[in-house]
Amino acid sequence: MKPLQLLDTPFLVFQKIIKLMEIIDLFEMSQTSKRMFACIKNARRRVQPIFLFKMENGRMIRVAEKNGLDPEFDIVLTSENVEKDVLRHEKNEKSLSCCLHNGLKEEDIDSQLVDLFNYLSDLFNNKTVTVWLRPSHIATSSFLFSNLKFETCQLIKIIAKSDILSNDGVSRILEILKPTIGIALKCPIEKGFGPRNILNLPRLYIFKARWITFDDLLNMECETAFLRHHSFTEEDVKKFINHWMAGSNPKLMHLRLRGFKMTPNWEHILEGINYGVWDEKEKKKRPRIFQDHYIYRVEEIDCKNGLDFERKSDGMIGTVMHQSDQIDFFVWHDIQF
Repeated sequence: MKPLQLLDTPFLVFQKIIKLMEIIDLFEMSQTSKRMFACIKNARRRVQPIFLFKMENGRMIRVAEKNGLDPEFDIVLTSENVEKDVLRHEKNEKSLSCCLHNGLKEEDIDSQLVDLFNYLSDLFNNKTVTVWLRPSHIATSSFLFSNLKFETCQLIKIIAKSDILSNDGVSRILEILKPTIGIALKCPIEKGFGPRNILNLPRLYIFKARWITFDDLLNMECETAFLRHHSFTEEDVKKFINHWMAGSNPKLMHLRLRGFKMTPNWEHILEGINYGVWDEKEKKKRPRIFQDHYIYRVEEIDCKNGLDFERKSDGMIGTVMHQSDQIDFFVWHDIQF
């Protein structure tokens, strides 16, 4: 085996680690493995927050290097009808599957996930995590959450087709993980759902957003909010823009409202507001492309067809645009230039 190169991606590093292991347990390491661990740890590879995924059909950890050309490597834990644990490479060679015998309890599998996360966070000097899970796993993951050695959780994503998320479930997960960037709720929610404290997070994605009121919209402190299945109308969009022109939502950078299939009546929505179209030939105060920064990627949105207006109090530029079935409202803060 070739010696470890400090410029290796996490994927190549993992390949070399795996070749040193004779059993699935990564933590019963030989002296050679320990020297390799120390070498990688001292290299201080710059990786993204470690992705932890817990769903019904398995668990997964993903390590992604910042600005890496070959940036990702996955370790997947699944339960199968095997007598003993089996370790195998997937065909794409970027995933390692750990097939655990299906007699294990949920806490036993979570224990493996905890060991993997704690090992990798120590290996790459990164104790930041993002977590994906189902609503039903919130109540059954006490061992997992109490034993993860993380310092910061940036994002929580709760995703399911049928599991119903409760107020208590959201409150519990927020108290345990304390996300610093955002939360995404892509699941059914209980009747009367409405924990307003999530509206103070910088990034918000709500799939079932009918519980969010217009007052919530005005008082939220989000920088980015994507709302689907909401109750807002074109008249609400008009009122919201007028409130923004008067100084509300000072942190807002991007509001996306899905569910507007028809082109809005912009003359009515922007009534009383001096607005204009973007022209590439003219020297405008904002660029054509809006950059939406996610944790693992950057989305570039073409705002060529947007309508621009200026807030007189501070000169901030706002842009509204309709595409597909959504209305986008952008605010061009200095960090966009």
